[in-house]
Amino acid sequence: MEAATDIKDSLQRCGIRRDVDVCQLSLATKKLTSVPDLSRFRFLRELRLNNNKIRELSCRSLNCCLTELYLHNNNIKSISGTLNHLTCLRLIFLHNNQIRGLEDTMHELRRIQQLQTATFFLNPISHEPGYRHHVIHCLPSIQVLDGKEVKSKERRWSFQMHNQERHRVLQTVAFCRRAT
Repeated sequence: MEAATDIKDSLQRCGIRRDVDVCQLSLATKKLTSVPDLSRFRFLRELRLNNNKIRELSCRSLNCCLTELYLHNNNIKSISGTLNHLTCLRLIFLHNNQIRGLEDTMHELRRIQQLQTATFFLNPISHEPGYRHHVIHCLPSIQVLDGKEVKSKERRWSFQMHNQERHRVLQTVAFCRRAT
């Protein structure tokens, strides 16, 4: 009920009376422990849930047309099974949580082909060996990772690291040599 009051107050402050007029919603710093049902906001594009106490995500009620999602500074342990339907997402901030399992996290985000900006720093996954290259490889559209631009050289290196056999064949084909 507390989240419903926060939503109502936020909409009143902005002078919004109809749910269809909501394209941005900020529920930051509201001490939320879970993601409220926001399915009534069909045109929601930007959602701020940062600086709360969210532990588990249940984002199935979120609109699949959401383009920006701010979930940093919470207590989220996993995003598995929660975000893969958000295929229009271009920006996601997940830094300063408790996210573990790099492979599971990347598996969850793999369908989001327009994702350009993501943050995962200050999470246990960001300390896993080869973290940055693995993320760049799994999310080929990423342009900015953890606040740092992804350079083309870094992208090539990630491709080479994670596709060594394919890279070897491509190199030999490109220079008309037979692969050995």
